[in-house]
Amino acid sequence: MPQTTATALLRWISDDRISSVYQHYVIEDSERCIALWQPAGTVGRVAVGERGGPRGRNMMPGGWSGSYTEHEWTGDGVLRIHVPGQPWSTWRWLTADGWTEHAYVNLETPWTRTGLGFDTADWILDVIAEPDGSHSLKDEDELAWAAETGKFDAAKLAAVEDARRRAVAAVEAHAFPLAADWDAWGALPAEPLQLAAGWEIVAPEPSRSPSPTLD
Repeated sequence: MPQTTATALLRWISDDRISSVYQHYVIEDSERCIALWQPAGTVGRVAVGERGGPRGRNMMPGGWSGSYTEHEWTGDGVLRIHVPGQPWSTWRWLTADGWTEHAYVNLETPWTRTGLGFDTADWILDVIAEPDGSHSLKDEDELAWAAETGKFDAAKLAAVEDARRRAVAAVEAHAFPLAADWDAWGALPAEPLQLAAGWEIVAPEPSRSPSPTLD
């Protein structure tokens, strides 16, 4: 059953500051997975600063202005599933016709638990998983830009490549949660959530074992 009374911040951290942050409903928080639901219309925050890259959406090294701006998540709600320890999370959108057939495998650092939710760091490259086990890559050009500008060093690039190989193997094997019954995580709340107080404080806490709920 969905744990719709619990909420958690999910923050993407870059260069010791928040890149973006949104409040989520905690649908599952167990040893199996963490499932976070973000309804359409959720208003979060994104960092403001000088951006570059192939589509002009990546923060330049040292480009952050020190401020944030509101950002509304438009379109359909998204359910993000993270298996503890894996360097990615798996996303599907719930449309008026049901779940999207493809899944979006977002390469990122394993989620770290904080007092308000979870922190991770986006690794730019993504894997688009199709129902038949095939896949395609997304934003390879932005990853190349990150390498050229020094935003990602050799060690991080090696970590991204390792995550890519592992994620592709998981897609081809239809590994959890790709073959899971995503309807089992419904019904999902439609009401957007406001950011919790203290969302902007980056103070990592020691990781601990998953618990049933977050307050």
